[in-house]
Amino acid sequence: MNISIKKFFREGIKWNVVFLSSVVFTVFVIPVFPASLQKLLYDASFTLIFLLGFINSDRKHPAFLPLSISAMVLIWISSKFDLPLLFTFSYSLNILFFIFVIAGMVKHLIVSETVTPRLILEAIIIYLLIGLIFAMIISLIDHFDSSAFSFPIHDLNTNIGRLNDFIYYTFITLSTTGYGDIIPLKPYSRSIAIFIAITGQMYIAIVIAMLVGKFAAGRQFRSEE
Repeated sequence: MNISIKKFFREGIKWNVVFLSSVVFTVFVIPVFPASLQKLLYDASFTLIFLLGFINSDRKHPAFLPLSISAMVLIWISSKFDLPLLFTFSYSLNILFFIFVIAGMVKHLIVSETVTPRLILEAIIIYLLIGLIFAMIISLIDHFDSSAFSFPIHDLNTNIGRLNDFIYYTFITLSTTGYGDIIPLKPYSRSIAIFIAITGQMYIAIVIAMLVGKFAAGRQFRSEE
């Protein structure tokens, strides 16, 4: 089945492509760069994700615009001033923003009657954003209790320099791969690891079932016409 470029990019899907590309860059590409550049790249990529999240999501809630602006501003302020309280507030706001974005995409995923390229892109973005949310939660935990997980020790700033370790651990756990090179050491951190693993499996099972059901229903509807 041939799909023209113009048809593929209708309904604002081009922003979903850019959104997915920025998240993929954050998760997979930044850790490859030299450690000295990672801090700046994470700040820039998260800023872009916040902007694209605002563009791609349901912006009807009055708090969404100030939330997105605050998230973008705070990530640079917390990077400039290494204050524990500011770091905590910034990451908490980032998590809340991502939850808003995911909620809007999940709503679109549920109400859509047919499977479109945009719907598939959003399903992938949701999964990756869930991983980033858990990575920031793990980062906050490690910030206050460095003995909760067996992360390697770095010379870089703990909050940003180790973010690639948090992202790596989160997605390895989310996919239930579990290499065992980084392990939870305390009861509550083990509970979080279980929750991350279950969330990853449930998301894949539910979303695949939903997409297959919508695709089958769409085919049946077209065959009946």
